[in-house]
Amino acid sequence: MREWRRPLMALAVARAALSLVAIPLAPFLFEEHFVLLVLLRPTKEVLLAGGFLVREGDVNPVSLLSAAIPLMVFGVWQFFALGRGYAKEIARCDVPGLGGRVLPGKRVDALRKLLEKKGVRLVFLGRLAAFPSTLVAAAAGASKMPSRSFLLADGAGALLSVVQVVGAGLLLGSAYKQAGPWLTGLGVVVLMGMLVLAGRYLKRM
Repeated sequence: MREWRRPLMALAVARAALSLVAIPLAPFLFEEHFVLLVLLRPTKEVLLAGGFLVREGDVNPVSLLSAAIPLMVFGVWQFFALGRGYAKEIARCDVPGLGGRVLPGKRVDALRKLLEKKGVRLVFLGRLAAFPSTLVAAAAGASKMPSRSFLLADGAGALLSVVQVVGAGLLLGSAYKQAGPWLTGLGVVVLMGMLVLAGRYLKRM
């Protein structure tokens, strides 16, 4: 795995750069090229908006899912491989170069210790909360969690997460039609607040 770690890290750095570039472009992409926004930044907030737009008939659901899967699933699995390749450096909190920003040693090591206590349920439940899935994946790789266990738990969690946020977007789109923007906005705030609280709970449970 160590022979692949440099190209994998270069890909992770490029991914992080594109994700940052997508932030200032988000208003334009939302209006004109929403699927490209999903491809660059498949976060829960973006997918929630995607569910809303699917309900409005502005986005094709197949295109939405096809754009989300590469980074939301395989991009996270890439970090599992990086955790394997940089396990020694993560344990020393000394990942070199830009890799230290992509894999912040102290955060990944703290998650690794949490995983040792909670196991694969943290991988699965973390997908359903506001939780750093890429860093959890790196921690799982560094902790020597079996690949099969991680991939099954993370894949199932990712699938359920997509259903969770896109489905919520569909429901909020329906509420927008019936009750207007204020109730819909309140629903978004409540949902995101619940995801954040769930993430904090996972760190403490």
